[in-house]
Amino acid sequence: MSSETRKAELYLNGVHVGIVVASGATDSWGYGEFTPVDAFMQFAPLFGAWSLLVHEEDGQSRAPREALDELRDAEMAMDSLHVELRWLDPTEHVEVRQVSIDGPLIEWRQ
Repeated sequence: MSSETRKAELYLNGVHVGIVVASGATDSWGYGEFTPVDAFMQFAPLFGAWSLLVHEEDGQSRAPREALDELRDAEMAMDSLHVELRWLDPTEHVEVRQVSIDGPLIEWRQ
């Protein structure tokens, strides 16, 4: 990724759900900031549940089995989404294999 800031529209299952401002990349993962639009509300419960489950483990030496099962289910549901980034300048459409949204933060894997 270039040192210049890049912006993209994020699509989940063909629905424009927000704007991504990329801030960097490591290996095959990109990351940045996510600003949702109203259409994101239909997907927000999935990402919100995932976020709560991920942060539930913070500070604990071992997560309860039920929480791990719920986390796995949330990640499988997120992985089943059709995700696309439509970069604005230069124009480029990229299929994304995985995406995670945690509040204003977003990570994606191409």
